[in-house]
Amino acid sequence: MFGCALLVNETEESYTWLLKTWLEAMLGRAPSTIITDDDKAMGKAIAEILPNTIHRLCMWHILQNVPEKLAHIYNKYPLFQGEFHHCIHDTITIEEFELEWSELVEKYGLGDNDWLINHYMRREKWIPTYLRRSFCVGMSTTQRSESMNKFFKGYVRSSTMISDFVHQYEKALNARYLKEK
Repeated sequence: MFGCALLVNETEESYTWLLKTWLEAMLGRAPSTIITDDDKAMGKAIAEILPNTIHRLCMWHILQNVPEKLAHIYNKYPLFQGEFHHCIHDTITIEEFELEWSELVEKYGLGDNDWLINHYMRREKWIPTYLRRSFCVGMSTTQRSESMNKFFKGYVRSSTMISDFVHQYEKALNARYLKEK
């Protein structure tokens, strides 16, 4: 655990405050890379406050939506899932990815799928072949923070009073410290 914040809401203003506070605590040193889910307000705050930070999108969050957003293709064409996975994960060069993506879109008639078009337009934020230039210790998801969320659920809930939160948070950190020790 390096740091955390308790936000009253998930607005651009809250994220802006959080990132400014983070920068202040870090003596003005911004992270080189940040991985988030696809929260629009968070994305705007990152672009404004951390303009030189590489903002990557969590691949896990994106891929979790594929079976729902492309259900008509998933259900009709059993080979699509493997072909899509290969295009995303196994292409080495940008040219190879672009060729395979174009072939998939044409083969399965996905040229007018808004969800897919939107994610293709932001491919440099989540497709591995575009991210090879930025070192991220092999991380492509927010999995670490999600596991911390699960850990803290054992100590605090949405119904926890703010006065109890600090005490429970300290208990959680102490438990984590003892486990790591």
